Amino acid sequence: MGLTDLNDLNDVNDLRDLSDLAVLTGGPVTRSGLALDLPARLLDEEFGRSTVWRFEDFDFPATLTHEPTRRFLRDMGLPEDHGFFHLDTDIPLPTLAEYYANERPGDAAPAQLPANAAHLIRLGHFVEGNSLVVDGTTGAILNWSEPESTLCPLDADISTLAFTLWLLHREKHEKTATGCWVEALRNEACAEL
Repeated sequence: MGLTDLNDLNDVNDLRDLSDLAVLTGGPVTRSGLALDLPARLLDEEFGRSTVWRFEDFDFPATLTHEPTRRFLRDMGLPEDHGFFHLDTDIPLPTLAEYYANERPGDAAPAQLPANAAHLIRLGHFVEGNSLVVDGTTGAILNWSEPESTLCPLDADISTLAFTLWLLHREKHEKTATGCWVEALRNEACAEL
């Protein structure tokens, strides 16, 4: 599969036997248990294998019980740095409560953290003053805004987050390539004059 052929994200022929389950649950069914079944090398091919971080089991806190999320982070991984998102890879993934207790003591009082902070796993730094967290039970991706002390939904799960990062990176890369191509054509046209 080429990276531009997104029709291969789910192999329809192999999912026929799951169609009854899709009708019963009211939504799509994937092999991974996540919203999307992404091609295994999607992130490696876009970001480069050396910049995609895969976690080990010892990196996961006990509160990360959502197995599809654990499997995705272990097998597929996430890009370490994506402009507006920087994955924390220096230490095992902490819960939001552990992060503030160990890495930033005194920055946030326990009363300022969300009630379920012990079940929210911090993936890394998001845009200014925000953390990207995953709900350890459901796998939902959330944004924790420290300045506003609010927790907001961001993505359905880790697969949709990874796909969003892939799309944004691809768009930036294509705009850069298109800009270079247009500039080269412009220079060639000027040289002919």
